[in-house]
Amino acid sequence: RAAPETPLASTSAAPSRLMDDFACVNGNITASDASEAAPALIIVTGLIGIAFSVFLLKLVSSIALDVASNNEPLVGSEPINGADVAEQNARLLELYAAITTGANAFLRSEYKLCGIFIVLAFPAMSVLIAWGDKEDGKWEWKNGWLSGVSFVVGAITSIVCGYIGMRVAVFSNARCTVGACDPSKGWTRSFNTAFRAGGVMGFSLTGIAILALYILLAILRTAFPDSDEGYKQLMDVVAGFGLGGSSIAMFGRVGGGIYTKAADVGADLAGKVVQDLPEDDPHNPGTIADNVGDNVGDVAGMGS
Repeated sequence: RAAPETPLASTSAAPSRLMDDFACVNGNITASDASEAAPALIIVTGLIGIAFSVFLLKLVSSIALDVASNNEPLVGSEPINGADVAEQNARLLELYAAITTGANAFLRSEYKLCGIFIVLAFPAMSVLIAWGDKEDGKWEWKNGWLSGVSFVVGAITSIVCGYIGMRVAVFSNARCTVGACDPSKGWTRSFNTAFRAGGVMGFSLTGIAILALYILLAILRTAFPDSDEGYKQLMDVVAGFGLGGSSIAMFGRVGGGIYTKAADVGADLAGKVVQDLPEDDPHNPGTIADNVGDNVGDVAGMGS
């Protein structure tokens, strides 16, 4: 007769117990040791990302926009299209200041609306999640309130990351132009400036998001028991973090896109049709608004 089969272990064992029972092939490192090292790995990784973004920002800022700081013209010593060199330098700084001012003004107005949205969405989301679809009709106020907190944290994280991305993009625009006008290095300096500016947003966004999500998980974990059901509720609650970030990203991406498209159409109609101005002529105020929308929608929206 065949020996009776040993019943399989229950699949509902707590994740911590499953981790304790697991061991690596060489038998030296257990999963419990790895789980203890995971927080340090997460924190160090996030800090490295932020530190590297600061390093890239220092490289971008090494290109000075102050003529007196390097005693040489910003866009080279040779006139472009017959224009005076001093006039070129002054015009570059003027356009840089106009785009920076417009981008800051747009983001301030947009983030005010985002703040109102967060204030209204927090109680609505908390009540709806607490109500749920429980058969017993009991309200899960703890899950609802903590989901709302996760939503707010995700939204604030998205706002911070989007603002950093937009500021870095505007900060590097004129510096890319200065780098492109350096005849000794060709396009290398301009490309590196743009690439490093993108790296600032990418690494800072990743580092800040990792740290914010880890801190949120560490705090919310204390509100739930160490069991299968507790971990399930924890993951349900922390899903609000992604919803908050996606909501703010929608404001930046869609709002900035509509703004820049409206400015683009208006600038083309008024500039090309009415005033007979060339494409992207700086004499057309709509061109500045178009550039502002590009920075807000394509950079701040994506960075959020």
